[in-house]
Amino acid sequence: MRIQRLDPLVAQRIAAGEVIERPASVVRELVDNALDAGSSEIIVSLEEGGLREIQVIDNGTGIQSDDLPLLCESHATSKVRELDDLYHITSMGFRGEALYSIAAVSRITIQSSYRGERAHQITVDNGVRGEVEAGGPPLGTIVTVENLFAELPARRQFLKRPATEATMARQLLIQKALAFPSISFRFIQDGKLRLHLEPNCARGRVIDVLALNQPIVEGEMVELSDTNDRFSLYAVASKPSLFRSDRSHIKIYVNGRPVDEYSLVQAVTYGYGEQLPGGSFPYCYLFITVDPTLVDFNIHPTKREVKLRNKAEIHHQVVEMIKGQVKRAIPRLVPQPSPYQEGELFTPAAASHVRSKAPAYTPERQSSQPIDPQWFEKAREILGENKGTSVRTYDEMAWMQQETGEEIKYLGQAFNLFLIAEKGDELYLVDQHAAHERLIFDQVRTKAISQNLLVPLTFEVERDVCDYLKVNIDVYLNLGIKIEEKEDLLWQLVAIPALYKSVEEEVVSFIKENTGDVAEVEKGLWAIVACHSAIRQGDTIEGHLAMDLLQKVFALDEPVCPHGRTFVVRLTKGELIKAVGR
Repeated sequence: MRIQRLDPLVAQRIAAGEVIERPASVVRELVDNALDAGSSEIIVSLEEGGLREIQVIDNGTGIQSDDLPLLCESHATSKVRELDDLYHITSMGFRGEALYSIAAVSRITIQSSYRGERAHQITVDNGVRGEVEAGGPPLGTIVTVENLFAELPARRQFLKRPATEATMARQLLIQKALAFPSISFRFIQDGKLRLHLEPNCARGRVIDVLALNQPIVEGEMVELSDTNDRFSLYAVASKPSLFRSDRSHIKIYVNGRPVDEYSLVQAVTYGYGEQLPGGSFPYCYLFITVDPTLVDFNIHPTKREVKLRNKAEIHHQVVEMIKGQVKRAIPRLVPQPSPYQEGELFTPAAASHVRSKAPAYTPERQSSQPIDPQWFEKAREILGENKGTSVRTYDEMAWMQQETGEEIKYLGQAFNLFLIAEKGDELYLVDQHAAHERLIFDQVRTKAISQNLLVPLTFEVERDVCDYLKVNIDVYLNLGIKIEEKEDLLWQLVAIPALYKSVEEEVVSFIKENTGDVAEVEKGLWAIVACHSAIRQGDTIEGHLAMDLLQKVFALDEPVCPHGRTFVVRLTKGELIKAVGR
């Protein structure tokens, strides 16, 4: 086929598809414009999930009438004048693509009053521009988008139900609101007010947002801050006593924008370290303010991605801030008298009574709501000090020193999670995943024999990482990882221990982003290997492998995983006999 120039409308709609995917995309772009206009109040209204109408109202400075005809033109913007401006971006919008893209796939009407002057308006219907006319609000701007994708029915087929699309738009507005706590935000869905966030301080705004979906104890949330020459950090984060089973409430903002940056999410988890149980994650809303010359948002149409020239430095500072400012929680156990008197019959009915009082705890609840910091105390109070079987962890025993002469007898696996072993007159339950994680961690910390890679892996690093590696190359060499500088900013991975043979690429990614101390490097490398290699809950283990794992566990000084959790439970023969009343 011959090459031909695309019809302008086709080209416009192709470009629009990169920026406007659904109603929430429209909300994102219009709210960014409202923020850039210096608004103190922003209202977003949707009808039929935004397909029928999206309206954004603000009380900002407004738009001059002479500028209205340019609003929906390609790459027309008031925020960038020349190429160098792209490296000093301080506004939320800058490309001049948003209104142009929206106008290509909908009917958009913009009404505005510039600083309280006489208002004017203009309508662009699927790329066809109307005339500027008088009329509009007395202050600020009203943008109304109607019949989104009406002339692109194929695009509508990819959208979800109106209620779901509205929920996505509401969530996006909440994301924006978190970075601008001094601004009032309202969200109206089909004529009903669904969200109203009053102006607040930064910590108050985070708590207001969390309270929309779950009960939050304000005292469990703390403020963290740190500064550097070219960036500053501020976070609203949970104490170690409040945590979740997923990372969904670790949010990263860079210069007011929510961004997807896994390495900084990772930095937050590293900062908490062993203060949280294995598989648990904090609440943390991290706001990073960086010198605009070190930031590039011009890499993706939705601006969800960012390039940071000093990312490794920020990563390290985040870890140190959290590690130094989040105080370790001290658990309290308050023994209470048993609800049953000694000698009282513990019947099924009584057992049911205890269960009915016990706090409900399911994986679903853990993932959607914060864990009650006092859950263990409440369970202890309800169940009391049962006079029957007592379960002890290594804190209450001398571990294995006095029993080294006894043989280990592997009995089997329970729930594809616990290894069951007998040793002398005692029975042991071993969490297979936590135990294997500990053994892997010990391997990572031991200088292993390096094996040369057949083909070295070459990788490019940022300037701050390059400077760090030149000074601290021994940090990796002491762990058996050999790297060499090939040329300025270009390094190569030359040799690694056998432990890392299947995760070379992940090791390289870690090196490219890390400028931490030895402990941080050890922890990061352990996380990489453990993620790919550790035996998991649900894995079936062959007998000889289970036996090998148990022997290594019993050789440890303390059965504690890298998260600080004990993974062995012991019951004596005498306790079991007493429990069944023999």
